[in-house]
Amino acid sequence: MIQLQLVDERLLDVVKIQLPASKSISNRLLIINKIAQSNFSIDNLSDADDTQILKQLIESDSKEVNCGLGGTSIRFFLAYCYLINREVILIGEDALNKRPIGPLVDALRQLGASIDYLGNEGFPPIHLKQSEKKSNEVRFDSNISSQFVSALLMIGPALLNGLVIHLPIDQVSYSYINMTISLMRKYGIEVALEKDKISIRPQNYIPIPYRVSSDWSAAIFWIGFLSIAGKGQFLLKDLKVEKLQGDEAMLSWITDLGVTARISEEVIVFEKNQMPVKNELHFDLINNPDLAQPLAVIGAALGIKTILTGLSTLKHKETDRINSIAIELRKCDVNCLINDDAIEITGKVNKANLSNIVFDTYNDHRMAMSLAMLSATGVAINLNNPEVVSKSYPQFFEELKKFCVITDQ
Repeated sequence: MIQLQLVDERLLDVVKIQLPASKSISNRLLIINKIAQSNFSIDNLSDADDTQILKQLIESDSKEVNCGLGGTSIRFFLAYCYLINREVILIGEDALNKRPIGPLVDALRQLGASIDYLGNEGFPPIHLKQSEKKSNEVRFDSNISSQFVSALLMIGPALLNGLVIHLPIDQVSYSYINMTISLMRKYGIEVALEKDKISIRPQNYIPIPYRVSSDWSAAIFWIGFLSIAGKGQFLLKDLKVEKLQGDEAMLSWITDLGVTARISEEVIVFEKNQMPVKNELHFDLINNPDLAQPLAVIGAALGIKTILTGLSTLKHKETDRINSIAIELRKCDVNCLINDDAIEITGKVNKANLSNIVFDTYNDHRMAMSLAMLSATGVAINLNNPEVVSKSYPQFFEELKKFCVITDQ
């Protein structure tokens, strides 16, 4: 357990924050680079656990591999192994074995894959056997994780007959599918998009050098800190406006949080302005579900009614993120109404009791970073299992030390 205590005067100057490289971009590039047999290294590759695990997986030739806690890693790697007709047993930590993989297994079976479950149906561990390429068409009749779609998209150009994917019209998290398609196009791949269908003809990736930009999903924590603290300026390095990461959409509504942005080519400076935060916040996060936990904490810390919708995918992440954030905010007297797709926050964090609470992180990196923002209230907070941030942002607490004192308890 650690304790976080804001040092107020350290917010008087511009604080330079190093963001992690985008894990989402890095993981996609690892697969694309491997299929392209590229001699170019990926510049500024993410050092997050998920990326490092995937890097190890694609470089391994073991019959059985451990995917750790990497949901993206196991999904992308499974599709890649089917492409190269590699027999492999994929195992993971207990939390990974509770994350669904069934829709991707079903899709690969439609293409001709032979896959057995070694535990619970629909979940890891799994055994991919030597497989045939019988079909080039996949149909999803209901909403599924965008990671399943991205895993298939990336192998599509290298399949003998290409690939056609039929999606439901209301497919969630489409911004991540767009990211995959955008990166494929940068590597020379033509992708045909229709309302509910994606088609890719057989073609070759063209290797190119690539530098990964900083992660917009991580920027929200620093924006939230400014909003809660009511002061300060953060200079975030290597953060780019390139219409690639879905969470870049936050730029259009940070003024709702009382924050403004000054954008240059290499950095963005976020500053708490003198404008008040809106009296009520309502965000549809169907394409930005990773922002739900930090936005819930921001709303609770400021005592603003906050309604977040489009959260159906959050029940099957590292934890049930809707339920878990509600449990933790209720510890500090915040009212949380939840269902499978939404959370409504009313009331305000009780600062008088805040330092007596120990917040749990549920083995979820975004829970840890979201709850850490409560230190911006000026009250010391206690946080269990902070090391889980290594999954996406290993240096998060080192950056936080620039204006917080962090002690082991």
